[in-house]
Amino acid sequence: MLKNLVSAVASRLGYIVKKRTDGITRSITASDLDFSSQMLMSLIHGKNIYEGFDYPSFDFDPQGWGSQSPAFGKIIEKHRPQFIIEVGSWKGGSTLTMAKELKNQRLDSAVILCIDTWLGAVEFWEDQEDQSRFKSLACKHGFPQVYYTFLANVCHAGFQNTVIPFPLSSASAAIWLLKRGASVDAIYIDASHEEQEVYQDILDYFPLVRSGGILFGDDWEWLGVRNSVTRYAKQNRLKVDFVDDKWVLKNS
Repeated sequence: MLKNLVSAVASRLGYIVKKRTDGITRSITASDLDFSSQMLMSLIHGKNIYEGFDYPSFDFDPQGWGSQSPAFGKIIEKHRPQFIIEVGSWKGGSTLTMAKELKNQRLDSAVILCIDTWLGAVEFWEDQEDQSRFKSLACKHGFPQVYYTFLANVCHAGFQNTVIPFPLSSASAAIWLLKRGASVDAIYIDASHEEQEVYQDILDYFPLVRSGGILFGDDWEWLGVRNSVTRYAKQNRLKVDFVDDKWVLKNS
């Protein structure tokens, strides 16, 4: 009874009492799987999902927020990641920026796993006249079609061998990755702006960051994001660093 009361009060104050990742263990070690582009495509989709996709019927539309930041190039040049996870990809603006930077750094075998439901965050459903959010969902019979815009953008840019989409919730994808022993060089968090959801994403994904790797993100100006990052950093004695407009947590 008391435990339930504490949980209810904490929830109203914006805190999450139970870690969603509790009890999840790595069933295999990181060295047991080669997290290459081909391996991820096979594990997740069973086949190459780009084959036969009529991307020329879509306009190239990589609209996004903060997707052209020079921070991506600086971070990739410094850390030279072979495995990047992006949590929250939208139309792929930041995805393509990172893919271009990987190419510039001659990291030709690097892969970017893009995790998103492609259903939009809370603010996407609050104003039906918002051209950049609600209308960009491109709903058909009430269901968003923006995932196909993302696929088309990847194809237009020629990064089918670098970018693998994973259309799943961030929480479920984290469990999938943890069970497979993923050890990730860099994880970019750019999904929800709601405090509880951002904190949960950090909580779920930081355990996947390898030693020396980083978890970084966007939208520091959003109070929910800022509160979540500083809270997790304080709890785990981590320093919040910044590269231009991106916040960074390093797994030392």
